[in-house]
Amino acid sequence: MTWRDRIDPELRGSYRSVEFFVERADTTAGRRWLVHEYPRRDVPYTEDMGRRAKEYRLAFFVAGDDYDLQRDKLIEALDAPGAATLVHPYMGTMSAVATDVRFSETTREGGACTFEVTFTESGLQLEPATSVDTQREVGQAADAVEKEAEKDFLERWSVEGLTGFSLDAIERDLAAVVDGLDQFVGDIAEEITSVIRFPVNIVGLVLGGYNRIRNAVMRPVNALDLYSGNSVLSLGGSGRLRTTAGTPARAVRMLREAGTAGDSVAVPPADTPENTQRAGNVVAASQLNGRLAATTAARVVAETDWLSRQDAERAGQDALALIDHELQTAAPISDDVYNGLVALRAALSTDLRTRALAMPSLTQYTPQATLPAVVIAHRLYGDATRADEICVRNNVRHPGALRGGMALEVLSE
Repeated sequence: MTWRDRIDPELRGSYRSVEFFVERADTTAGRRWLVHEYPRRDVPYTEDMGRRAKEYRLAFFVAGDDYDLQRDKLIEALDAPGAATLVHPYMGTMSAVATDVRFSETTREGGACTFEVTFTESGLQLEPATSVDTQREVGQAADAVEKEAEKDFLERWSVEGLTGFSLDAIERDLAAVVDGLDQFVGDIAEEITSVIRFPVNIVGLVLGGYNRIRNAVMRPVNALDLYSGNSVLSLGGSGRLRTTAGTPARAVRMLREAGTAGDSVAVPPADTPENTQRAGNVVAASQLNGRLAATTAARVVAETDWLSRQDAERAGQDALALIDHELQTAAPISDDVYNGLVALRAALSTDLRTRALAMPSLTQYTPQATLPAVVIAHRLYGDATRADEICVRNNVRHPGALRGGMALEVLSE
């Protein structure tokens, strides 16, 4: 088969199904190049900007006793909006738009109308790829809750007019509210009771304590140290944790425990003005503690690049439960705080759905013989460098000898 067999012998084409006869066809192709020429430099740099749009310049005509009817149909087709199907006698069928149209008629050549039209390929309308930064949304929602929680606490906390035994009782109450946090962080209860007259400082100390847990677990330290207990997270002292935060999932559990510890603090009966004031402070401090724990837990979940779907879901459930605990409190809650917590819960749920779905799940693998971690990693993934991942997840003490018959928790892919 030759080229003559592959084209219409009469060189007919059409646009929007209106036919014409082609006399000449020119095509423009190639790529778009941006030439950069620099001062005092002889060699330029040409930047490839992508393929240029193909243009098809056709000279064609319609003729015959009814050429004028065909001419009008063709003009209408060329003037119509949008892309349409162009049948090119040499190049085949394509989608194109008529970007330049000229036509002429003469009395010398009656019964015919000649066209010169430039057709440009229509291509595809590609929308920019967009996605919501769900991690950033959680951070912004947490900022809003912390702001409203501080405002609410400052409006309700008061030790004005209290002296002696009443102040001592409030110090004990406040220390009891943050006892859960103090067990993990240390030094919080002692520091916070010294600033009961300065509610802004109380907020700062509670939030600072929770941020110690968050910063410790998110710090870029060796993951193996976190599991072995050799990291700074396991050390006591000012600014350090009394107990290791371990993985982010464990840190969120710690935050949930500390955030709900205030529930066990007895609220004194409002039988005297002093006790009424004391009871209000206990509730305000307990709510502040729980709300700041909830925002910190949400931040840890959103800031962690989880390795498995189960880890993300486990930590997410703890964080969401802590937010729900603050939403369902029996004590009064302001509209601004409530709306902020609802927005935080929604943002965290969206982040978990968006990122957890793309993560591999956990499964078990039991080696039949005692093998090094690098051998098991190579067998499972074809990548010996993932041996540390297996050791960290299973708290392996001796990576060179993983005991045969012991089930290992590993990622499915």
